[in-house]
Amino acid sequence: MKRLIAIKKHKNGCDECGKQIIKGDVYYTKRKVFTEDDKVYAWQYKVCAKCNYYGNHHSERYVKFTDKCIHPEKFIDTEWRYIPGECVKEPDYDYCRLCGAVLF
Repeated sequence: MKRLIAIKKHKNGCDECGKQIIKGDVYYTKRKVFTEDDKVYAWQYKVCAKCNYYGNHHSERYVKFTDKCIHPEKFIDTEWRYIPGECVKEPDYDYCRLCGAVLF
C-alpha cells in the first residue's frame, strides 16, 4: 500500500472503519487497474493509518493473545463426531473458540 497525506478533505472516508479523511491526515491507498473486454476498469481502496496498523499487526497480536488466553466458560464449545457404523454423534473434544486450543 502507498502512504499518502491528504491534501484536501476526501468525500469518502476509510473503507474499513468509515472515519472521515481530512486535510493533513495520513492514509494508505491501493489502486488496481485492469482491462476486461477491451475496457479499462480501476478500483481504489483507502484505509486510515489506524486500520492499516491493526491490519498489519493482527497476526502478531493474536499469537501473543493465544499464550495468555484463560479459556472462559462461555467460549468453550464441543466438537461432535459420528460413531463409526452408526448415524449418531458423540462428543469428541472441547475447544476454545477464542484461541482455538483443544481442551481435554
